[in-house]
Order: sequence, then C-alpha cells, then structure tokens
Amino acid sequence: MSTVDNNLLVGGSPMKSALRKHHLFSSLPEHDLEQLVQMCRLVRLDNEAPLFHQGAEAQQFYLVLSGTIKLFRVSPDGLTKVIEVIRQGEAFAEALMFLQQKAYPLNAEAMGKAEVIAIPSQRYKEMILATPECALGVMGNMAMKLHRRINEIEILTLQNTRHRLANYLFGLLPDPAATTGAIELPMAKQLIASQLAMQPETFSRLIKEMKQQGLISVKGGHIDVHDVQGLREFGH
Repeated sequence: MSTVDNNLLVGGSPMKSALRKHHLFSSLPEHDLEQLVQMCRLVRLDNEAPLFHQGAEAQQFYLVLSGTIKLFRVSPDGLTKVIEVIRQGEAFAEALMFLQQKAYPLNAEAMGKAEVIAIPSQRYKEMILATPECALGVMGNMAMKLHRRINEIEILTLQNTRHRLANYLFGLLPDPAATTGAIELPMAKQLIASQLAMQPETFSRLIKEMKQQGLISVKGGHIDVHDVQGLREFGH
C-alpha cells in the first residue's frame, strides 16, 4: 500500500532539508528550491508496496527520505533479479530525464516501510539548465553510478561465487579493519543471491561452508563474523 502527501510545508520541512543536503539540489537558488518543493510529493510505502513498474511513463525521479527501495526486473520464468538497493539519502531514476524514451526500465518497490520524495523531472531539468552548478551535480551523480556499475560488472564477470559472497559480506561490516564484527543483512537471502547472480541453493551452500570453517555464525538475518581476514580469503 502507498499513500501520497501533497500538503507539505516548504519552510523547514523534512523534505526541503533532505533535498538541500543532496548534491543534486544543493546548488539550487533558495527561490528555485522552494518552488521545486511545492511541486514535489511525499510517497509513503508499506513493505513490498510498488513505487512504479517497468515500462511506466517516467515523469518523476526520486530521493529516499527513509527506508529502502529495491530496483528489480522479473524474468520470463518469474524469477526476480535485483539490480540495485537504494537507501536513505540516495536518488534514483534521475538520468531518465535526458532520454528520448522516458519509461522506467525497472520495477521499484519498498523493502519494509519507506518514504520517498517524488520530484518532477521536467521542472527540475528546466532549473538545472539555468544553473550550471546543478548541471555539474547531475553529471557527477551519474558518473558515480556509472563507476559503480562498472565495478559490479567486474565483480560479476571476473569473480567466482565464493569471492562475490565473501566480498559482499565484507562490505557490510561496520569496521572492516576489526578482526571480528556483526552484520545485519539488508534484505532476504534469496534477493541477495539474485543481486550476486547466484542461485539461492549456491548461496545457502556457501554460507554453510563459512559456518563449518568457523568464519561466521548465523541467526536469521544477523551474522556474527568471527574471522574477518578468513572471510576475505574465503573466495580465494
């Protein structure tokens, strides 16, 4: 279930504050930002509530105010492929405003309760064309995402499944320099397997191997890492 709140105050609103902190909007003149906020919508989502579907007209892009959003595709045989997980403070779908065919290429839904700001793409595009600093912010944001995609392609093509899973868990550690640590998985294990391009059975088998080697212990979505260095070496 999703609800939309169009009655947001401009002055001091959490939405305005969130926009101002993000580099896509930090260079907007105050008047333009207030005008943009008046045109934005706050969308509240329950767990697994859809935000948009693949192929829908992309008239808005989004900033996550709270919670987490999953971007995914569904294969012809019904399997869900997670493309990206968007967290609080991150924007997504902004690049579509520069494409001729403005349709969402993915599905988006909430993972748990979430709030997102829906930003009108055309109005924002008009504003950044008049504010070169904002245009540079957009270019920087897309460059970061391109760099991230290149890294993900490298991981998926050059690393084996053991290495991918070990690196993923290592990246979730709050202090990678520590010898031990604790991890809270950000989503269901089958979705993590999908994001890492492996079968759920492979994911479960590798987790079992890690447990047998004394590297980790698992309770639901909580993982205690007993040997951080051993975890890093697991894939090798």
